Amino acid sequence: MEQAIEIITRLEKEWMQAWINKDIPTCSRILSTDFILSSARGTLVTKSEWIEAAKGFITGEEFIWDEIRVRLYGNTAVVNARTRQKAKVGSQDWSGVFLLTDVWIFQNNNWQVVARHGTGPLA
Repeated sequence: MEQAIEIITRLEKEWMQAWINKDIPTCSRILSTDFILSSARGTLVTKSEWIEAAKGFITGEEFIWDEIRVRLYGNTAVVNARTRQKAKVGSQDWSGVFLLTDVWIFQNNNWQVVARHGTGPLA
């Protein structure tokens, strides 16, 4: 159990660093084929849409994990986190504090994220 928590925590950080670095192959590996983001902007975003946005439209400079909690339920994990980011959506500043909920599943001998819900930036 501890090993899975450590792996998921590492993958969370790896995913966001890959986003900042525009490392699309790493992002693609971490996101499940059926990934859906319930975005803080009020839209549902598929994996292919997220990948396209990560290539340029949504840019990140910094992503800090203030708090991260991982809970395991068999081959499923739920991550609740409080984060800070410096980012832009197009030319609009999208920096601030966010609450994230991610759902991970163990499939094809790997942990992959299947869902993210983001709330923020918080006041």
